[in-house]
This record gives sequence, structure tokens and C-alpha cells, in this order.
Amino acid sequence: MVESLIAGADFSGSRETPNQTWLAVGKLDSMGVEIVELRQTGSHRLAAELAAIGGLKAVGLDFPFSLPAEFLRFCAEKQGLAPFQSWQELVEHLVFVAFDEFLALVKEFGKEAKRLTDLEFRAIAKSPLHRGHPFMVQMTYHGMRLLAGLDPDRFSVLPFQDIRPGACAILEVFPRATLVALRLPDSGYKSPEKKDRERVEALRKQILEGLVQLREKGGSVYRDYPRLTINKSLQHQALVSADALDAVVACYTIAVWSVLPGAFPDPFSLDNEDVLLEGWAFAPAVAAQAKP
Repeated sequence: MVESLIAGADFSGSRETPNQTWLAVGKLDSMGVEIVELRQTGSHRLAAELAAIGGLKAVGLDFPFSLPAEFLRFCAEKQGLAPFQSWQELVEHLVFVAFDEFLALVKEFGKEAKRLTDLEFRAIAKSPLHRGHPFMVQMTYHGMRLLAGLDPDRFSVLPFQDIRPGACAILEVFPRATLVALRLPDSGYKSPEKKDRERVEALRKQILEGLVQLREKGGSVYRDYPRLTINKSLQHQALVSADALDAVVACYTIAVWSVLPGAFPDPFSLDNEDVLLEGWAFAPAVAAQAKP
């Protein structure tokens, strides 16, 4: 395998804008993936940071790339528009819609409908229209506008666009679903309360060690997964910040997708064209446990 650069970012669901987005950059080769950078960019800097990384091949971003088709039909009707025919048409429209106007439509719609991909993850996935914590509506709105501003000659957003030769693939990822697939702790590691610090850091350490030792201790089902390497300094950042850890998981998801694309469900296997409006969260399928 030719060495390439990949990345993953956790686009925080905090109320503040810009928020404390973390970016993990990995070097992928035949030996596995090594996390070489882990830094806080802020959501306002993420697009520029990605554009500045030369030779970037694929990126996983942890936010919904689109909205439920039912809500999109409602929006078009309320705004006197013809139904959106493509995701590109949708995001180009959203650029000119103020957040307050968008939020008013969400409130009027009044339902937390899920996309096809959210239904695939059932209990662990929230609708992009969820208005509790995390602040999914705000995160989705700003994330989609970020995608709309990416250079189309350099980036291809999946599954809406084909990957052009030399372009960087942009995928929606769902770190929690990846952790579920890898049989690692997928909740309880994000509490900001001081009283929970020891417990959440222990869980984060368990997740990191599980990723690093996946091939050795995960069983034969994971023997072809890429090996993860991350130095002590970057491990420390991931132990201190759940957002930094999610960025590492997002980057590792992209490493797996790059090496074992067949481990991921095919969005088009549903034979539902709403996928091309709603998007798809890429996470490995939960593999059957190998028999001893």
C-alpha cells in the first residue's frame, strides 16, 4: 500500500459557535495507521485546516451531512420551492438561509424524524433534528454549510458525489457506531463533571488500548483491520478530552474504510434514492463473533 494521509474530526455538539472541534491526522501505510497530529482547530477553522493538508486522501467528519427526506420536502413546500433534486442543490440553498429561519422550520415541523442511516443504528443514533443535548440542529446546520464551502476540485462528499481522481473523499462517520462494531465502550466517557473524571478517563484509556490492541486481543474477526499507533503525548490529549478521542476514532474509521471497504454496509443496497438526499454515516458492520 502506498503511504497516504487521512484524517478524522469531531465536530462538537456544544451550544457555542464556533465550537471546540478536534482534528486527528493519520499516516496510513501497509503497517497500519499512525496518528501524527491531534489538535483543536475550532469549527470555524476546520475547512481551512483540511485544505492546508497536502495529499489528504480521505476524511471522516462526525456530524450529519444532511437531513431527513421528510423534513426536506416540508422545507421546500414551506419556502415555495420545488422539491430538492440533489444534495448539492440543498446545501447551496442552505448557505442563504439564516440559522434562526432554519430553526423556525425545525420547530414548525415538530418531529425528530430520522434518516435511513439513523434508522440503521436504531437506539444509538439521534435525528439531525434533535434539539436537546447534543445540539444536533445547530451542528447539522453549520456542518452542512462547511461542506458547501469545500473546494469541489479537491474534495468529494460521499455518497452524494463520485470520488474524482486525485480528490479527497469526505465521509460522515459515527464514532459511537464504530466503537460498537469493535466491541469497545461506546458511552459513559464524555461526562464533563469533575466527580466523574477518574471514571471517564479510565473508560477513555480502555477505548484507546482497545484500538491499539485490536488485532492482538480482538480475536480473529479483526485480524485484517489496520494497526493503530499513537504516541504517549497524543494519547494523553485523548484521555483528557472526549472530543479529541472521538477525532481519533473518526480517523481510525477512515483507516478501516480505506483498507477494508467491504466491512462497511453499502448505502445503495437499500435501493432507496432518499440516500442521495439524506446521506449516510459510514461505520463498520458489527461482525459476527468468530467461533473458538
